[in-house]
Amino acid sequence: MTRFKPARFHCLFAFALLLPLTGLISRADAPAAETASALAASTNPAASLVPDPVLRTGELPNGLRYAIYPNKEPQGRASLQLVVLAGSLHETEEQRGLAHFLEHMAFNGSTHYPPGTLIEFFQRMGMSFGGDTNAFTSFDRTQYRLELPRTDADTLAEGLRVLSDYAGGLLLLDEEIDRERGVILNEKRARDSVAYRSFVAQFGAMLPAARLPQRLPIGLESVIEEAGRDRFVDFWDTWYRPERMIVVAVGDFDVEAAEGQIRDTFVPLVARAPARELPDMGRVTELEEPHLFYHYEPEAPGTDVILTWLRPYKEAPDSVEKRLAELPRNLALAMLNRRYSELAKGEDAPFNTARATAGDYYRFVEEAEITVSTNPKLWRKALQVGEQELRRALEHGFQPDELAEVVADFKNALAQSVRGAPTRHSSQLSSEIAEALFTDTVFTSPEFDLALLEAPLAQVTPEDCLAALREAFEGDGFYVSVIGNAKLSVDKSGNASAALAEQEILAAFQASHSEPVAPPAVRETSEWAYASWGEPGAVISDERVEDLDLRLVRFANGVRLNLKQTDFEKGPIYVSLRVGEGELTAPAEQAPGIGDLAGATFDAGGLGAHSADELRRILAGHTVGVGFTVGVDAFTLAGATTSEDLRLQLQLMTAKLTDPGWRPEALRQARKQLEQLYLSFKYTTGGPLVTEVANLLASGDPRFGLPEKDVMLSRNLEEAREWIDPELASGPLEVAVVGDFEPEAVIAAVAETLGALPQRAERRALDERKQVRFPAQPFNKNYGIPTEIDKGDVRVYWPSHDALDVRRSRRLSLLGAVLDDRLRLKVRQEIGGSYSPYAGNVASNVFPGYGYFQAICVVDPSQAEQIADLIVEIGDDLARNGVTADELERARQPVMTSVRDSLRNNTYWLRSVLSRAQEKPEVIDWARSRVSDIESITAEELSELAKTYLPATRASRVIILPERPAAAASDVPATE
Repeated sequence: MTRFKPARFHCLFAFALLLPLTGLISRADAPAAETASALAASTNPAASLVPDPVLRTGELPNGLRYAIYPNKEPQGRASLQLVVLAGSLHETEEQRGLAHFLEHMAFNGSTHYPPGTLIEFFQRMGMSFGGDTNAFTSFDRTQYRLELPRTDADTLAEGLRVLSDYAGGLLLLDEEIDRERGVILNEKRARDSVAYRSFVAQFGAMLPAARLPQRLPIGLESVIEEAGRDRFVDFWDTWYRPERMIVVAVGDFDVEAAEGQIRDTFVPLVARAPARELPDMGRVTELEEPHLFYHYEPEAPGTDVILTWLRPYKEAPDSVEKRLAELPRNLALAMLNRRYSELAKGEDAPFNTARATAGDYYRFVEEAEITVSTNPKLWRKALQVGEQELRRALEHGFQPDELAEVVADFKNALAQSVRGAPTRHSSQLSSEIAEALFTDTVFTSPEFDLALLEAPLAQVTPEDCLAALREAFEGDGFYVSVIGNAKLSVDKSGNASAALAEQEILAAFQASHSEPVAPPAVRETSEWAYASWGEPGAVISDERVEDLDLRLVRFANGVRLNLKQTDFEKGPIYVSLRVGEGELTAPAEQAPGIGDLAGATFDAGGLGAHSADELRRILAGHTVGVGFTVGVDAFTLAGATTSEDLRLQLQLMTAKLTDPGWRPEALRQARKQLEQLYLSFKYTTGGPLVTEVANLLASGDPRFGLPEKDVMLSRNLEEAREWIDPELASGPLEVAVVGDFEPEAVIAAVAETLGALPQRAERRALDERKQVRFPAQPFNKNYGIPTEIDKGDVRVYWPSHDALDVRRSRRLSLLGAVLDDRLRLKVRQEIGGSYSPYAGNVASNVFPGYGYFQAICVVDPSQAEQIADLIVEIGDDLARNGVTADELERARQPVMTSVRDSLRNNTYWLRSVLSRAQEKPEVIDWARSRVSDIESITAEELSELAKTYLPATRASRVIILPERPAAAASDVPATE
C-alpha cells in the first residue's frame, strides 16, 4: 500500500501534521526556545534524553541497525518490522511508482518463497494477509510488518527469513511484474478521490520548487504499465542496502536468542550495487506576502478554507530542550482547538469544524495551518472565523482556566501511559520503536516522559503558551486557500477564472484582517451536578462462573451487572451499558432516519445540567467518557475509566440515562454533517449503497439504510427525545465491567449509581418487529453516479442465515473467509482486477433467518461486468466442487490466532460475552466452545454450506459505475 506520511499535509488526510502560521501579528516578545531554556533550568531535568532501558539496540558490521524489546502482550506473539530508508523520493524520473511497486513484488517471489506461496505460507502459520502481514511505501521509506502467531525459535527464524528475503532475496520475475501491474493500477484507482485530487493540487501549489509533489508514492501510470525488470532491479540494488535498513523485533521471547537470530539472518546481507547520492529535495518557497490558492472540485462534499505558513526545516536533534520547547506550543494548540470546537456549536456558526496544527515533516518543511471546513456558500465567513480566532489568541493570549484544563488532560495522559506501559501490545511498540529509529528520535519510556514533563506542566504559564504560538505562526508570507465545491469568480464566458478567484480570496482575507478582535470572553465554571443518586441499591443475587472467572450480579431494581477482573491491561476499566430495546421500538413513521439522528446528536447534547463543553471542562484531568450508539435491539453507552475515576464514570453514565441534554447545538452540528454526507452520496458509491441497496437487501424494510435527504433532515430532537428518553429511564439495563479493578469496589459504585435508580422493565420478545427477509428472488441492479472518478463498484450477494445458531454462524463465517481467499487468488492475483477484493458473511443476531454473503470489488469500470461474472462463478465453483482441506486450514489458522488472542482481550469479553451474559446466558457457553468448535470444523461441512448457499442461481448483483457529469450551472453551489 502507499502512504504519504504518518502525519498529514492538510486535513484531507486523517494523518495529523501541523504547520507554522504567523504574520497576523508582530513577532512574539519571547521566543519559545527561551521559554524552553527557562523551563529546563527551573525544573533541572535530566541532562539528556535517556533511552528506555528495556530496549536493546545494535548495529551489524554491514551497517544494518536493529532494536529488540521483550514484551509479554499478546502472550506468545511477536511483532517484526523491516524499515528500508528508501521511498518514492529516491526514484528517478523513469522509476516513478517503482518504490511502491517493489513493495508489492516482495510478496511475489523470493529466494525462500516461490511466486504464489508466501501469503499461503503465512495463512498456514496462522497469519492473515493485510492484518498480520502488511507493508507501506511513503516518500522516504518502505516498511514491512509481520505479526507472528508464535515465538518459538523456528517461527521467529521464519519471520526473520521473510524479512531477509524482502531485503536481499527478491526474484523480480518478468511474469510476476506483469501480473502485478493491474493490481497497482487498481490500487491507484481505488485511492483516487476528490480528497486525493485536492491534496495533490494543494501540495504542488505550495511546494512548487520541491521534489515531494513530483514523487507521489503511487507513481505514474506510464511507469506502472511499462517499466521493465531492469528499472526495478536498479532501484532495489541501489537503495535496499543494509546500512539503510532497520530491523525491529518486539515480543514474548528471550532477548539474547532473538539477537542471535537477527545476527545470523542479516550479517550475510551485502550491498548489491554502489551507493548513490541522495536526491536533491529542492527548496521551500518562502513568501513575503499572502499568496492565494484556489482549487475547485465540484464533487467535493464541502469547502475547506486553509491558512498555511511554510518555512524550511531547521535541523534540531531530539533533546530535552526540544521536547520542552514543543510543550507550550502543543498546549497552545490544544486551547485554540477547543475554542474552535466551542464556536462550531454556535447558533450561527458558519463552519462545521476547524483545526489548528503545527509541526514538521520529511526533515524538509515546517508548517502551521488553520483548516476550516464549511458549506460553499459560507466560505468567506468561515475564513473570517479561522483568521480572527487565531488572531484573537495571538493578540490576547490565553486564560489561566483554559491552560489548567489542557494541562490536566496532558498530565492524566502521561500518568495513564505509565500505568499501562507493562501491558502495551507488541504491534504498537514495534511501530513506535521503528518510527523513533527512523526519525533519529530517542525512544524513551513513559516513566521518563512523565518525569521530564510533570514539573514543566505545573510551571508553564499562559504567557509561555502565547510565546510558543506566536513563534509557530510567524511570518508575513502565507497561503490563503479555498479548496472544494465553492465556485468562485467566473470570467465573461462563465468559466472559472483562477485570477479572479484569487482576487476574491484576497479581498475576503483583507476584510477579515482589518477588523479588530476583542479578548475572549471569560468562561463560567460550574460544579458537577450528578454526584449523588440516593440510597444505594441492594444486591439480590451474586453468581460466579468459575471456569471463565465471571461474576453475575443482580440488583433489586432489576439492573444486571456482569464482571470480569483481568490483568490484560494495567489501568483501564471498560464499562458498557446495554439499555432499552433499540431501534426495534422506534415509531414506524419515524423509522427512516430517527436512529441515525439520535446517534449523531445524543453525545453532543451533553446533559441537562451541563453542555458538552461544560462537561469537558468539569471532567478535565479525569479518565472518563461515554459514547452512545443506537443498536437494533438495545442502546449502548460505553466508556473507559480507571479505578480512581470509576465512581465519576458511573455517575456520568447514570446522568446520561436519566438527564440527557438534547441541546439544539447538537442538531445544528448533525444537520451540517448530514448535508455534507448527502452531497458526497451524489458523487460516490456510498449514495446508492446506503440509501437504496441497504434497503433492497431487506426487501424494502424502511428501517434499513438511510432515507432520502429531505426525510432525514426532517427528523428532529423532539422525536428522538420522545422515543429514547423512556427507553433510557426505565428500559432493561445490563452493565458489563471488564479490566483492572477490585470487584467489590465496582459493585459498590454501581449500587450507588445505577443500582439506585427506579425499577427497570424486563426485556420483551418483540417477535413481530424482528421479521426481516432477504429478497425472495435474485436481483440485478445497475446504478450510475455523475463523477469524474474513474472507478466502479461491484457487489454480489447470496442469502445465507442468521447468527442465532452459533455453530452454523461460525461455519458460515469460515466459509466467507474461504470465499474471500478465492477472490484474492482469482480477482487480484490472477487477473489484477481489483486491489483489495473482499468477501464475508453478514449474519444478524436479532432477525431470525436473516443474513447474507457479500463480495466487494472496486474495479476498472470497463471490467465491471466481467468481474461480477467471475465472482458469481467463484461462488458457484465452491457450491459445485466444495472446499479443499488446504483452503479450510488456510482460512482457519488466522481465525484461531485471533480467537486465542481474544481470550486476553478486554474488548472481546466486554462486547461479545458480558454485555448480555444475563439476558442471553448462552453467550457464556459460546465463549467456552469457540476454540474446540472452530478446530472441529471440517471441509465437508463447509462444502455442504457452500452447496446450499453459493450457487449462481442464488446470486444477486449490484454494479455502480461512473457517468460523466454534465456541465450544468445548477449543479454548482452558489456562494455568498
